[in-house]
Amino acid sequence: MPSSVLHGSFRLVVAIALVGASTCVNQARVIADETTQWLQLIEQSKSELDANRLPSAEETEADVVASMDAAEAFFQRVTDPSNHDAWMKFLDFGPLRSAIENNESVAKRGNAAVELSQRLSGPEEGLELSRLVALRDSVDRYLAALRYGDPKRGLAVIDRQLTTLSEILSPNEDTEEADGSAPRSLADLSGEEVARIQSIVDALAAANQASGLVSRITGRYSSPNLRAFVDGRVISDAITRPVNNPERVNDCLLGTRIIGDARVVGNVTGSLLPSEGNVRLLIRLDGQFSTSTKGYNGPVTLRSSGFGQVYAARQLVITEKRIFAGEPIATASLSTQINQINHPLKLVRKIASKKAAEMKPQAEAISRKKLQDRVLEGFREQTDEASTRTFPDLDAKMSPWLRRLDLPAPVRMIGSTTDAVHVRATMRRPFGLSAPGEAPSLSTVRTASSSGTYPGGYSAAVQVHESILNNTVMKLLAGDTFTPEKLRDLTSSFGIPSDKNDTTDEASATNEEQPESFEVDFSGFRPVYFEARDQTLRIGLRGDRFAQGDRELDRRLEVSAAYRPAITEDGRTMLVRDEEIDLKFPGGRRLTMTQTAIKANIEEGFDKLFPMTLLHRELTLPSTLQLPTLAGRSAKVIGIDAQDGWLTIVVR
Repeated sequence: MPSSVLHGSFRLVVAIALVGASTCVNQARVIADETTQWLQLIEQSKSELDANRLPSAEETEADVVASMDAAEAFFQRVTDPSNHDAWMKFLDFGPLRSAIENNESVAKRGNAAVELSQRLSGPEEGLELSRLVALRDSVDRYLAALRYGDPKRGLAVIDRQLTTLSEILSPNEDTEEADGSAPRSLADLSGEEVARIQSIVDALAAANQASGLVSRITGRYSSPNLRAFVDGRVISDAITRPVNNPERVNDCLLGTRIIGDARVVGNVTGSLLPSEGNVRLLIRLDGQFSTSTKGYNGPVTLRSSGFGQVYAARQLVITEKRIFAGEPIATASLSTQINQINHPLKLVRKIASKKAAEMKPQAEAISRKKLQDRVLEGFREQTDEASTRTFPDLDAKMSPWLRRLDLPAPVRMIGSTTDAVHVRATMRRPFGLSAPGEAPSLSTVRTASSSGTYPGGYSAAVQVHESILNNTVMKLLAGDTFTPEKLRDLTSSFGIPSDKNDTTDEASATNEEQPESFEVDFSGFRPVYFEARDQTLRIGLRGDRFAQGDRELDRRLEVSAAYRPAITEDGRTMLVRDEEIDLKFPGGRRLTMTQTAIKANIEEGFDKLFPMTLLHRELTLPSTLQLPTLAGRSAKVIGIDAQDGWLTIVVR
């Protein structure tokens, strides 16, 4: 190789390397600048704490009393006396009213308010009533005022919260950047740290402080935290069908009576089109047209045949509520051939042949137009059936449950590409943190047969971000008491049927005595969680008290199980649990001998609570599904991915 070429190639490689290095440095600087801006905003917020913005205990207390009175008056007005008494017994306003009237301590008034708030959130029918939702909001504001209403104490609490936030964002002491010159990247925060930031944001918002900082943080964590995909081929296969439509011909064309048979043979197919806010689908018919006819014109008869191509297409716009159909189009090409002219006289046959040849272009044009109109009208009728279909109102079905359980309404957006239909949803409380960015691409999710998940290689996929739990069940479960049965149902809500049947079978196969049932009081902070990091899914819970029979452990505990994706010989993917569960007792205090004995029971109980495998069962679609090609079919998990806070499950 000439030296000039070698030197030129070397300079090109060096230039590319320098550009790449510059890009990495710039990206790192942007990340560091973002965290630095947060830290500066924290210090600014500390200097701008304002006691005048703290919630007023007097005002919120009066509002709570008025809301309880309004709720009681509502049930007196709209229900009979027995139903009114039942509601009043269930709501039990007495403890909070008494604590307020007797001006009891903040702790007693707060405990009574917390208990009422918990009664106002649950599966009981009626808790979705606007009067009770308004009462719950009023109680929540009152609780915030009790926590932060005292100026000296309230501002001190908020100042400590801001200090904690600053410590989370500052470099770890055991890192090279511990001198403070390089703040941490937000991408490096753990699920635990993000949850702590969430609790700090909740506190700042409840105290009406640091609104700029709250807005900056919630704006950064505002991406959808739930995504789902349906592969385009699944939709195409559900629509594709063969066409074989024979029909009789009985027509009059330029004074000649035409009788015979015609047939269209082809396929109806569907393909997705790019769209946001709805799904666009192109339905098309591609077919071949053939005829075999006999024409009658006076004493002359003609046997002819024809062939051609037909095409029809129509766009469907699919929304969450119904299907809208665009105007269909159709085209047709036709070529005819006279195979035989019948008449006793040769001269007449010759004249008829000449006349037919002269009229052929006009006759074909008329026939082509009629064929096109018939295809268009038939295609319109068939596709009109789809446009009359409506879908169940999801909001109407979900809204009562969301209001009863005090859960946020999901904000959804559907759309399509040429390869898939996608749904993006965000489940987020008013000041909640959702995902910090986009989910990993499906092309990074490995399956048994491929290094990634690509169009045509899967049927559906769902991606769940760990912030879903922070914005939904956290408040619902905090401080509540659950048994293994309730907890087992909760673990199945991670998208997977639990191994209850397997556990039962194993238990029946042995004569070992089953452990006693137990109960756990969930902690107020992060009572349940899942973390999806570095191809490990960790499911855990926190409790403040454990009890089993006459034994009780009245101290904090945290238990979790780690699951990792595994590929089976038949091409399925499942989650396999590490052999040992992780049981910890935060706080540093050593366990007593009695507590150590109880620990063994805790480990045994939770070992059975977390199944050894998840996502190992095939999923069966309902037989009542309105798409015959999919109804009753089974799907298996072919890909599982856990990274950057996202759990991805792919099925085929």
